[in-house]
Amino acid sequence: MSGTIISTSTRRMRLLAVAATLAMTACMDGDWDTPASVTENPPYGNNSIEKYTDGRVTTVNALKQKYAATIKSSKCVQIADDLQLQVVVCGNDLGGNIYKQLAVQDATGGIIVGINATDLCSYLPVGQKLLINLKGLYIGGYGTQAQIGALYNGSLGRMDADTWKQHVRLVADSWVEAVADTVDFSVSADQLLQTGRIVRIAAATVTGTGTQTLAPDDGTVSLTSNCANRIINGNSKLLLRTSTYSDFAALPIPGGKVDIYGVCTIYNGSWQILMRTESDLQPAQ
Repeated sequence: MSGTIISTSTRRMRLLAVAATLAMTACMDGDWDTPASVTENPPYGNNSIEKYTDGRVTTVNALKQKYAATIKSSKCVQIADDLQLQVVVCGNDLGGNIYKQLAVQDATGGIIVGINATDLCSYLPVGQKLLINLKGLYIGGYGTQAQIGALYNGSLGRMDADTWKQHVRLVADSWVEAVADTVDFSVSADQLLQTGRIVRIAAATVTGTGTQTLAPDDGTVSLTSNCANRIINGNSKLLLRTSTYSDFAALPIPGGKVDIYGVCTIYNGSWQILMRTESDLQPAQ
């Protein structure tokens, strides 16, 4: 009798391969819901943090008002009170324009969190709710921009990644929209209320100088800390700030009206809008 003789070991290997394929198909055809063990105990942060329901919960605005003098003088102080923020991520490093920082906000305002880590967007996407235990962290101003972080050479700096993870808990399955606010960019505007949150500037114009891309690294524009500043609506104190390392640095400056979204910050009297991704620059509606 002619034919190919298949050994017992070969037959066993083929059966195992078929079984593995069937198992993979079953998984692909089934639900891809996150296991309960992951949603209840996310693999990031400190899952032992309990959500406060008493007077120890503070708001972003109340926190910034409490330390207003320190923030406005660009100094910093350690938070001694047992306080907690319950906030949502409104800006991260997904597009490469926000570096080693998060922007978080609640219904009262926003604030920057400095963290000496990259790829924060992998665990902290826009819309993720957080519990932040503030006791032991530092708060202050960087160019009068309110920020939470750590002490660095006597000034406010970024906290290390381990410290951050001990002070934060992800609230699982609690995704919310980070609403874009329209703010007043006048000189007299309240910086503490305006900054650290997502804003929208409708039907805006962006001025380019010497080039037609947002942030070229070719010597055609003056850079500060590897970032290019573009004037919005002819207001030299209202800037679209883009890093040369961002994913959209080579994006052409639009010639017409655009709607601009981004994290609003302040630096020594100048408003700065930090786009998060290319989609934060859209044709005017």
